[in-house]
Amino acid sequence: MRFIIIALIIGVSSCKGDANRFVVCSPDTGISLQIIVGEQGGLSYQIICNKQVLVPPSELGVQSIDSAYTFIDKLTFIDVSTTSVDETYSLPTGKRRQYRNRYREKRFRFGNAQGNIVQIDCRAYNDGVAFRYRIEKDGEIGIVAEQTRFALPQNAQTWMMDYLPDYENYFLKRTFADVGKQPLCYPALFEIDGRWLLLTEAGVFNHPATAVQKTTNGQLQTLLPEKQFTVDNRYESPWRTFLIGDNLGVIVESTLTENLNPPSVIKNTEWIEPGVAVFPWWGNYLANSYIDTLKAYVDLAAAMKWNWIEFDISLVGSPFRTSKEWETTAWLKDFTDYARSRGVNVYGWDEIGELDTKAKRNHVYGKYRELGVKGIKIDYINSDRLYAMQFRDSAMLDAANYGLLVSFHGETAPRGQRRKYPNLMTCEGVKGSEYYTLRGTQCPNSTHNCTLPFTRNVVGSMDYTPVTFTVRQENPRTTTYAHELALPFIFESGWTVMADRPQAYLQSPARDLLTKIRATWDETIFIDGYPSEFICMARRHGTAWYLAAINAETEREVHIKLNFLPQGSHTFKVYEDHCEDPLHNINIREVSASNTDELSVKLPPNGGFCTVIE
Repeated sequence: MRFIIIALIIGVSSCKGDANRFVVCSPDTGISLQIIVGEQGGLSYQIICNKQVLVPPSELGVQSIDSAYTFIDKLTFIDVSTTSVDETYSLPTGKRRQYRNRYREKRFRFGNAQGNIVQIDCRAYNDGVAFRYRIEKDGEIGIVAEQTRFALPQNAQTWMMDYLPDYENYFLKRTFADVGKQPLCYPALFEIDGRWLLLTEAGVFNHPATAVQKTTNGQLQTLLPEKQFTVDNRYESPWRTFLIGDNLGVIVESTLTENLNPPSVIKNTEWIEPGVAVFPWWGNYLANSYIDTLKAYVDLAAAMKWNWIEFDISLVGSPFRTSKEWETTAWLKDFTDYARSRGVNVYGWDEIGELDTKAKRNHVYGKYRELGVKGIKIDYINSDRLYAMQFRDSAMLDAANYGLLVSFHGETAPRGQRRKYPNLMTCEGVKGSEYYTLRGTQCPNSTHNCTLPFTRNVVGSMDYTPVTFTVRQENPRTTTYAHELALPFIFESGWTVMADRPQAYLQSPARDLLTKIRATWDETIFIDGYPSEFICMARRHGTAWYLAAINAETEREVHIKLNFLPQGSHTFKVYEDHCEDPLHNINIREVSASNTDELSVKLPPNGGFCTVIE
């Protein structure tokens, strides 16, 4: 259901504004975004939260190749239009089934000395604010830089990732004063005087994805991945997005990045089937070359009641990079038929170089349809540049037209695209369990895992490929068995891709719990936690509640109020750390409790627990 109120106001429209200050307030009036016109006609913004300045005045502006379409100074206010929206929509993946998109928006127009106009769309939600630039012109618009700055306090605690094109790095904990001048990835988490701010961007399609970098005066500035880029007729920047909360639950549970994206282009989404997948490559780089090996993984999926297998089709005959051998391999259809007979869907794998034109996509997507393959993982993008963002947009749209689901690897962090393309199941853009297979690299650790739910996984599905019980000799894990078991309930992904070998799951003492793993959620609740230290969450699928926690390096005990459960007594099994052999085994205890009780669990260093309450 959608309710919209629109008004066009000529002159100044503000919530407690003045002649040089223009304000949009959240529906509950707790957060406001203010646009300020300076003495020289330059623009800045500030963010107020509960009458306190959260982000002090920070510069705005866009620099174009054509100076007549540069908007940095000598700007004058023209008019404003106002919109209020309160709508709900559903998506097949994410933190919840039903999304609520409620905000107030003002679209301010400013003219420069040459008489050209920039429009700044400003939205205020109860859990954050966002703004973007829009410029229209007959012909090409060349953008050199975006002037947006983020003036954040130097004593703020931050969790930020040094930039890598594949976003496979750590979110380092440091004060803002200690952050250097290297490029930094979105999203970025800040603790500011007891409040929480997650800085990111949303709605990035015909525009490069951006990063941020510290300036000489200690602010962050928007950083383009290329010196300049050109679009036709209309320039629309990403939404500069601020998730804001007095507690971490607001950040973890937020769906603001999806809300800032366009509605779905897919009218009928009933064919979209998220789920749990098996992943042969992790256990054997050449597993995709042998039909008997692949059938063993299909049998695993069927036995565990999982509904997908990742068959890296283009890796037939190759461990890492695309091979054309698959196009002349006779047994592919036999294998997909076998998977279908066991109730297991198949998705494939290829890399951007084989899909970067419509003709190439038609070829591969068409072959997949002939084989009965229902999805594709697209790899080695490793770029935020304009061509890469346009490629993702086209690849998702074309895949939808072929009835294919999509995953991206070698990937940037999500910007909420799954609202526009619900066939997007998951994205990598994370240092995940594949690093256990790689010698000489740093692999995931418990501190990293306890940071991701507050940072990377806030903004979209995350293909970490979790639950690796096997301790690989190449790069042994330090997390406990119970920690690994909890990951599919802590991490959200539309394809939850289980990385380990068949025997690791079939012989697991937690086999019964593993058969209950889900990839879709009706509700998500943050229980407790702190970035890089621990997190406890509850997720609901249907009438079943999935409760889990993971811990970093300090032993602790968590106390969980079970007031989210229905009334009555509930009996369930708690899967927790084994006191003698936590790396290879777990302890299982039965608990009876009601929704007025509290569950207490001891978490050793690198440990965790989980349970399903049905």
